[in-house]
Amino acid sequence: MTTVARHVRFTARAGQGGSLADALLAAAAGMRSTPGCLRWIVSRGAQEPDVVVVEELWRDADHLAAAEDGLQEDESVREVLALLDPATPPQRIDLEPLGGVGHLPAAPDGVTLLHLDDAEDKAPGFEMGDVGAARFPTGELGLGQTGVALHSMKPGRRHPFGHQHGEAEELYVVLAGSGRAKLDDEVVELGERDALRVGPRVTRAFEGGPEGLELLVVGPRREGDGEVLPGWWS
Repeated sequence: MTTVARHVRFTARAGQGGSLADALLAAAAGMRSTPGCLRWIVSRGAQEPDVVVVEELWRDADHLAAAEDGLQEDESVREVLALLDPATPPQRIDLEPLGGVGHLPAAPDGVTLLHLDDAEDKAPGFEMGDVGAARFPTGELGLGQTGVALHSMKPGRRHPFGHQHGEAEELYVVLAGSGRAKLDDEVVELGERDALRVGPRVTRAFEGGPEGLELLVVGPRREGDGEVLPGWWS
């Protein structure tokens, strides 16, 4: 399957750009649960306030076609149509996604089973072998939208850097052991079976307790979204 994308430019009746943007944002809320919809972003023209643009990314053409069929009777579509400038019909450009920052590849069909300890330990390559192990099995699992990591930290050892994300939130689950997390200016204690959500723009780093710390990390894939801060928790 090949992802498909399109860029659609809508022009509102004079002075109705805000109402049009609101109507399209309401439609976007419904897209969150639409099968195959990977991205549906609404933007408004900075210099053209009556112009609203929708950027779409779909898992494949079949999902896009099915979504279009389902929109025929949607009330939000009729609201959008009523706000459009009749002299300027929507302009649509069909695109073939090639890649780049933020591009979400289509996930493969079927299932993938992987024992996490079989994923490559990347810690030595980052000069972190003395801290523990760091496995990032996202690619080996064939995940298209979800990122996964497994961190195993030795007793008393701490990540030599902090990191944060501009958009993505992450979930950290303690599989074994205990430890601490520094979250901006706060330090919290972690124990087995604790689950810690860390939102965007929160800088975080972790430290193993007396028995060490094993963390499973899950979050959305956002290529290029991370920032590493060496020596942040010193």
